[in-house]
Amino acid sequence: MRYPVMRLCCILLTFGSLLSPVAAETSQERVALSLSGQDCSSQRPSIGAALAQIPGVSHVDLESVPDHVLVDVAQGAVTPEELSAAATRSVTPGTQCLVEIMKSCISASLSPSHR
Repeated sequence: MRYPVMRLCCILLTFGSLLSPVAAETSQERVALSLSGQDCSSQRPSIGAALAQIPGVSHVDLESVPDHVLVDVAQGAVTPEELSAAATRSVTPGTQCLVEIMKSCISASLSPSHR
């Protein structure tokens, strides 16, 4: 054992890197919101901006699934109902765009690029 301190550091770094992805994955959840109505396409930028301002929101995906917004949030930081309400408030009055919470496989896990 020529370098016991170095060996200990390497072991701790290896062990820590194995635990880190698990902790990150379990601390995030995905909420899927459905957008329906003829004016939703013009409302998407304001909906995305409003959602991104909410504390606990780490990512807003407006592109992956047509007519949906996928929102990655810190687990327990914000409810799907709060996200839906914020998105609804951001819709310009008089336009036709309904925001609803989706209960589906889309909300089952984070995309591989955001883990």
